[in-house]
Amino acid sequence: MHTKVINAQTISASQSFTSKGITIPSNHGDFSLYWEVSGDGTAKFEYEASADGQHFILDDTSSIVADQTKTSGPGSDGKDMVNFAPWPAEAIKIKCTETGTSNSITVSAWLIST
Repeated sequence: MHTKVINAQTISASQSFTSKGITIPSNHGDFSLYWEVSGDGTAKFEYEASADGQHFILDDTSSIVADQTKTSGPGSDGKDMVNFAPWPAEAIKIKCTETGTSNSITVSAWLIST
């Protein structure tokens, strides 16, 4: 599975964007999230999980990665990837929050099952 979950979404300061629900294979597993961040803000990525595909829950264990900027990543270009393992669920959503107070970001992200 290779799904674009966020498509060049501009997120204002202190705001967030949540993807549509994505049914996940086998109800669990490892995933990779690849992202591209531009703009002068800071991004935090989390997942929301659902047992029934309709009601999604975000809790304090749902963080994927934080403090991502246009200069983050191995190439200092705002592009990076991380592996994560959500708790067993039928579906997940990817949430991106701009964690600053004055700048926006533009984000694209892909979810890849491993």
